[in-house]
Amino acid sequence: MFSFNRTILILLAVVLLAGCKKEQPTEPAKSVIGFYESSRFIEPGSTDGGVDIQSSGGYFQLGLNENNDFTAELFIPKKISSNYPKGISKYSGKYVVSSDTIKFISIDFILENIQWKKGSGQLETFEVPMRGQPFKIVFNKYLR
Repeated sequence: MFSFNRTILILLAVVLLAGCKKEQPTEPAKSVIGFYESSRFIEPGSTDGGVDIQSSGGYFQLGLNENNDFTAELFIPKKISSNYPKGISKYSGKYVVSSDTIKFISIDFILENIQWKKGSGQLETFEVPMRGQPFKIVFNKYLR
């Protein structure tokens, strides 16, 4: 026969285990899924105010899939000075949507998160005024 204290401990363990399930990534809203291309991409400089990669011929493309996978392509022209590798760099990983923020899960992707401007078809970086981090990137969604 079980003692009262042992019964309480077992019930407490069951309640704790039931409440501690691993949180799954949220299913992305259908309106965020799609292909985006940068319309503004400025990288900060240490003293020069930064490099406008977009107007120098560079670009940043981002694809958000419905299974929470993302792919991205970054192009940095040879003629500009940047902390990113010159030429084309490709990235991939997972993403999670939380309210108006998209968080990227990848070892080497240059963005940690981005703000989702619901209804406008835009994604925009939070300003990070550190060298080597994107200072300002605005993505526009391709509408088909």
